[in-house]
Amino acid sequence: MSGAAALLTTAPGASARRVVVAQTRAASIDTALLQALRSGFGGRVHSVFERVVNIVHDDSGEMFTLACRGMDNAPNTAILRLSGFGECGIADGDAVRAGAQDIWLGERLQISLADATPWECTLPAYPADSSRLRTNLRWLQAELDRLDAAGGMLAPPRGGGAFEVAVADMLAQRSARLADALARGDHAAAREHACSLFGLGPGLTPSGDDFLVGLFAVLNIAGSPCRGWLGGGAEVLDRAEQATHAISLAALVQAARGRVRESVAALIGHLMDGAPGQLAPALRRVLAIGSTSGADIVAGVRCGLELNITHEGKRSCQSRW
Repeated sequence: MSGAAALLTTAPGASARRVVVAQTRAASIDTALLQALRSGFGGRVHSVFERVVNIVHDDSGEMFTLACRGMDNAPNTAILRLSGFGECGIADGDAVRAGAQDIWLGERLQISLADATPWECTLPAYPADSSRLRTNLRWLQAELDRLDAAGGMLAPPRGGGAFEVAVADMLAQRSARLADALARGDHAAAREHACSLFGLGPGLTPSGDDFLVGLFAVLNIAGSPCRGWLGGGAEVLDRAEQATHAISLAALVQAARGRVRESVAALIGHLMDGAPGQLAPALRRVLAIGSTSGADIVAGVRCGLELNITHEGKRSCQSRW
């Protein structure tokens, strides 16, 4: 297994020596996850994919993620020097124990944190002069218009059936109603329209949720005209838990705190103040997320930034809503 080696050792809490199939090291780790580990961590494996393992904390119920090399830094995530989890034998429900130096997944994998680089999401501040943002948003719209229709927020999937077309229409209509309500300052209606997007679309992170992740991130940008609208997204999360998957909910919760994947934060920064040559690589990195998730997140980012431009110079509506 690339990036891993077999060993014989004892996991925390074990009464006898246990065989651990593999060990690896973390390359980077989100500071919030690192803090949780240092406080003592007990949990269970929620879900296992080839390049991602999701873990649920026993006490808080919060979700944390272990991801393989080449993936984005992200909230509550450690990036491992591991090519994939396929050979580790990790299963849903496996116990997870951790401390400041190691994470143990059952008796299958030990992860050393000794040389992991701490990472923290930092959204850039809103620019004093938005002229470059306006230009970059026009460029972004032209780029998105050139994308092949693959489903999600941008367009129905090419060759999709009646159901896929109907879902795409609902996504377009509900996101437009949300944007219109926010533009009019009708935040009561905006909350309802935001909630109507939860869980809308196929997959573990449906398109409606991914759109809201992008929008919530922008609603948390320091110094922006729309900062704090909908509580940065927090005001609607109480209705998300029953409407969408736990993995998608975790991303929504983090976005409402202004915490998103590194590539998304970078794209937002480039759109607000970046030179033209920086935009295309930053956009490609986000569009590479999932099948349509990246494009759906970008659609939410674009919506939020356009709202900010519309409301420049107007009174901020942070807390009264």
